Amino acid sequence: MALAGLTTEFQIYYEKLGTGTPIVFLHPPGMSHLVFTYQKSLSLTCQTIFPDIRGHGRSSVKDPNTFTLYDLADDLASLLDHLLIDQAVICGYSSGGSIAQAFVLKYPERTKGLVLSGGFSEVSTFLLKKQFQSGIRLAKSTPALLNQLLANTHSVTDHEKKEMFDYHKQTDCTTWVRYYQESMSFNCTDKIKTWDFPLLFLYGDQAKYMHFYRNMYQRHVHQRAQFVMLTKALHQLPIKHFESFNAEVKRFVTSLT
Repeated sequence: MALAGLTTEFQIYYEKLGTGTPIVFLHPPGMSHLVFTYQKSLSLTCQTIFPDIRGHGRSSVKDPNTFTLYDLADDLASLLDHLLIDQAVICGYSSGGSIAQAFVLKYPERTKGLVLSGGFSEVSTFLLKKQFQSGIRLAKSTPALLNQLLANTHSVTDHEKKEMFDYHKQTDCTTWVRYYQESMSFNCTDKIKTWDFPLLFLYGDQAKYMHFYRNMYQRHVHQRAQFVMLTKALHQLPIKHFESFNAEVKRFVTSLT
């Protein structure tokens, strides 16, 4: 566990475990590295890196009203520089996948592979738009309520729920809203056909509102891309279905070595 100072006034908090092929896990708005608690076991086979996005958890706030997803991608590139890592597998969960996609578009030479869990290249369906709009509204008006809702849906035990709720109180609300807004407006659908690195897409079979986006990727990405549907699963795969999720990620990363 370490605290990485990227500049004299700006810091990104991260936890790093294990050795081998590096994989970075990126969390959605209002959350933190705690969302990936169950991915720490992957450190037995690869190097796992869990940052808090700027303005979240223990990371510093920077340009909360004006940053873009490409700025968050730059934060990740700076973190990799700090760790002396040239290439990494980038894993984004939900809106964390928006940062992951911004990174691979800006830094394809630093991308060893991309894993998207419940990913989307744009927000264009009614249900996902409503989910974002609700998140933005609650983050502005009642962030404590939204924090509780996210903790409830992204934990397995009562201890995890309390730990997540308490830790996420540190989130800067302006950054939280901006992250939502930038993810909602992000669109890279016309660019994904240029990706030539290894790809893994994970979805829950019961998260049917996300299957539109899975089909969109399947129409655009190269034929070597891997698509896995986890059975009896909703959207929160890294938490609620961590055993299957970890097995797929381990298999994917191992295939790259």
